[in-house]
Amino acid sequence: MLEIPTEKIVWSGQRFQAARKIEATIFYDKSGYHNPPQVIEGNTVLFKWKGVEKFRGTVMDRSRSKSGMISIVAFDLLQYFLLNKELYGSSLNGKRLNEVALRICKDFEIPHAAFPNTSHKIKTLLVDTETALYDILLRGMIQTHKATKKRYAIYSRLGKVHINELKKADIQWILEFGQNMIDYNYTTSIQETATKVKMRAGDDAKPVTVTVVDDKGKKQFGVLQHYEKVSEKMNEAALKARANKVLAEKKGTKRTLDIESLGIADVTSGLAVYVKIADLRLTRTFFVDTDSHTFSGSSHTMSLKLIETNDYPEVEEPTAATASGSAGASGTTQATGKAAEVVKAAKSYIGDLTYKYGGKNIAGGSGDCSGFTKFIYQKSGINLGDGTANQVKKGRQIATSEAQAGDLVFFKGTIEERGPNAISHVGIVTRPNYCVSLGSSGCKEHGYTKATNSYWGKHFAHIRRVL
Repeated sequence: MLEIPTEKIVWSGQRFQAARKIEATIFYDKSGYHNPPQVIEGNTVLFKWKGVEKFRGTVMDRSRSKSGMISIVAFDLLQYFLLNKELYGSSLNGKRLNEVALRICKDFEIPHAAFPNTSHKIKTLLVDTETALYDILLRGMIQTHKATKKRYAIYSRLGKVHINELKKADIQWILEFGQNMIDYNYTTSIQETATKVKMRAGDDAKPVTVTVVDDKGKKQFGVLQHYEKVSEKMNEAALKARANKVLAEKKGTKRTLDIESLGIADVTSGLAVYVKIADLRLTRTFFVDTDSHTFSGSSHTMSLKLIETNDYPEVEEPTAATASGSAGASGTTQATGKAAEVVKAAKSYIGDLTYKYGGKNIAGGSGDCSGFTKFIYQKSGINLGDGTANQVKKGRQIATSEAQAGDLVFFKGTIEERGPNAISHVGIVTRPNYCVSLGSSGCKEHGYTKATNSYWGKHFAHIRRVL
């Protein structure tokens, strides 16, 4: 085993985004006296801090600048759960979460520890479309939590995948401004708040509709409605209970807190911290959504994005109908007419384009997301205009449950400097919960809901119909 001298290491992770990663800048001596060891893709790297192993992973990216600066990016074992996809059909139905994880680890030769018996047999875990392994497990964790109220987490440690039950910690790390906290940015927002929730279930012939209202919030903020078309058959009482649960989650002002502090190596995403900021009169528990630890010499600092709750993301379980592409739980139907032309043209470019920010030369093999959608729609005689800022104004916004092949799907927050709510990516709906878009990794078909893609589902904004 070789020791690699580094100038800086950044160790980071995010809730429900699977793998943790290391970004390392390798020490380079221009005099030529010191030659760093050769590090290549596939090598295993270990990172220890104060004698304790914090990370073990595989080098997946490396770069070298003109000045000779060498950088590597390594991910832990959970990256294999993101990169690999599978279609299991109904073979996972009736299995426990630990049995699903064991099956996946064996199928993809991923080292793992002994998994605890998670008890609950998941009635339906249908995987009839190509799905990332992590997204399959996330759905399993969510269903297990709904049935048992037990929260499980999957993580990589010492070169093996583990599953553990998360229990309320008796001890939380305290972060106090003026002590170990260096700086903070406290944000409040009502952009994702709902003061009214309307839900509809059943078919068009016999619909069941309920509406629940946060009167206090409505008086303060006005009407902010969350509308949802529910795929399951539900009576009015059950539907109202579901609406009340959603309202409880969405009402009120949403708060986030970004902090810079002295590093605590045990503070990682998904864990709780207790925050004290006298200037804000703030003393309460937050949860770590994202963490980024920077190590340079003997210095260790961390940047944290904190949120109020540690809930699992909401996902809608795909059904056999949606998986087959016919009208189903999502309301999406097969493309016809111009929509069929658009979808066929979009899919014909899968794997054949290179991403270039601001580029519009799709015919020449490169461009960006809005250049791609403009080019595809122009083939059917429709001018979307340039850029997502223009395209998001076209047509009309529709409910996610009413999406049809050929619609535009927009995403937000994928370009950090624009902010978390700025529209920054666009694709073309191809089938239930899936779209084609041109991104940094090329032209691909991918999920846009949390049930089908954990990354894009997190950034999903809305659907627009232009046909």
